[in-house]
Amino acid sequence: MQTSVNLQDPFSYAIYPVFFIIIILLVYIIVLFCKHKNKVKVKSISKKQVVDIERIKPRYIKKLDDVEYKLDSKKISIRTAYQSTSKIIRNFVHEVSGIKVQNYTLEEIKDLNMPVLYELVKEYYTPEFAEQSSGNIKNSIEKTRKVIEKWS
Repeated sequence: MQTSVNLQDPFSYAIYPVFFIIIILLVYIIVLFCKHKNKVKVKSISKKQVVDIERIKPRYIKKLDDVEYKLDSKKISIRTAYQSTSKIIRNFVHEVSGIKVQNYTLEEIKDLNMPVLYELVKEYYTPEFAEQSSGNIKNSIEKTRKVIEKWS
């Protein structure tokens, strides 16, 4: 049986609508990314504004006083005093800056570009990890106290 109907050509898509849809999707993704990035920045700025350094300083000064008192009354060793002092300054810096320096090694602290913190922690390192701790812990506590008081 012979028919007069011919097969139609396959439907072909024009390139312009496909290209237009791809461009719209890319713009949409970029806009979403920018909005998310701005939200992250706003959160970090608001956290810094909440930190009231003048209320934090006395708390850490008191902790240093407690270490010094325990050292004077022979309740802790020099090594323990160095460890406590190191922990105090690291926690202080974490609370005021948000940087988790209590998890950092001496070299990582050096890379932070905080020379005052680096010098303090460097001073603590040998007595803190030595088998027989020796060092001028009173001087170290006083330096730490001054750093906390001057921190801005």
